[in-house]
Amino acid sequence: MKTGIVGAGLAGLTCAWYLKKNGINDITIFESSEKAGGKLKTDRFDGFQLDRGFQVLLPAYPETKKVLDYVNLQLQRFHKGSLIYKNGKQIPFYGPGNGFTALLKTVVNGPGSLIDKLILLKLKFTLSRLSIEDIFNRKKTISSLEYLKELGFSERMIKDFWIPFYQGVFLENTLETDSRMLRFTFKMFAEAGAALPKEGMGAIPMQLVDYIGADKIRYNTKVLKCDSKSVTKSDGKQESFDKVVLACNMNKNVEYHSVTNNYYEAEKLPIDTKHVILNANPNRIINNVVMISNVAPNYSQNGKHLISVSANGIHTKADVFMEDLKSIFGLEAANWKLVKSYTIREALPAINFEKKYKPTSSEGVFYCGDYLLQGSINGAMESGRRSAEEIIKGI
Repeated sequence: MKTGIVGAGLAGLTCAWYLKKNGINDITIFESSEKAGGKLKTDRFDGFQLDRGFQVLLPAYPETKKVLDYVNLQLQRFHKGSLIYKNGKQIPFYGPGNGFTALLKTVVNGPGSLIDKLILLKLKFTLSRLSIEDIFNRKKTISSLEYLKELGFSERMIKDFWIPFYQGVFLENTLETDSRMLRFTFKMFAEAGAALPKEGMGAIPMQLVDYIGADKIRYNTKVLKCDSKSVTKSDGKQESFDKVVLACNMNKNVEYHSVTNNYYEAEKLPIDTKHVILNANPNRIINNVVMISNVAPNYSQNGKHLISVSANGIHTKADVFMEDLKSIFGLEAANWKLVKSYTIREALPAINFEKKYKPTSSEGVFYCGDYLLQGSINGAMESGRRSAEEIIKGI
């Protein structure tokens, strides 16, 4: 069976991976850019390894566990929890895995009250007993912010931890995202933390390409349109297929959140940590800061430290970032050198859970992509798997 897939992002590659695993090898993937991976791409620049936008892999994701070889990816682990900066002070929020001393610091000096911490423990326990299906099948629609208030978290806890943390996860500042995504992602963070592949986030799609076969992908090939039996390229030439999968948002009919990610090099780090640093200052621009070469030493191969800094929205002036960085780390940040800036306009789709995902359209085209299911690596891969299963089922 001859299958055409439009888009070599994570959804399209996952669809192809499952097709090949089930004996379907006549696959052609059309990719408009020079590289597979969609949002997951890693550049080599000036002795550094730079992901196009700060992203992490949550090893607890059910879909990645089905497909990816974690040993081969050589995952570099973040420390669980976060380090919060607010008004010149550090507020520790460390997970139990950081040791007794770190846990004691969190209990005594962490964000929120003792009641907040008890509510958090109860939330972790509740989510640990829920399946992912239970979480996503919840009928009640409520924003993440409303959900946190409903649980009883104090305003201080929400402002100092939940909003700064989830601004960086959801790429929106008011936590309007459906609470099902908060429950899902927090369960994933709690179970196995976050990690980076040794060779960067781009190593994830490259692992899929290695299995599928690089010869199956046609790079720099733009597709104008497709139907259930054909793909029409930008040169006007049409190719016929038995099945066609649209693995990209060709119609641009979904709202996206944008993000700006700046990388800096430094001779020394302001703090030796593998935690994500959250900016809880009022009137902040920056969401988070990561001493990324501390977490994953391979990201710097020139003897300098690499620091990742992210802010929601599009920011073209580096001095805006620097002023915010100095408010967190002091004048020391002024010595950091900007390595590269990435502005990602379509970083994360805004998802409407009321619109149910269907892998097949009435016209017979198969669809997959994170914009159809969940704005996450897991969502992209789940949609790719489900599209492949529909194709296999119809043979």
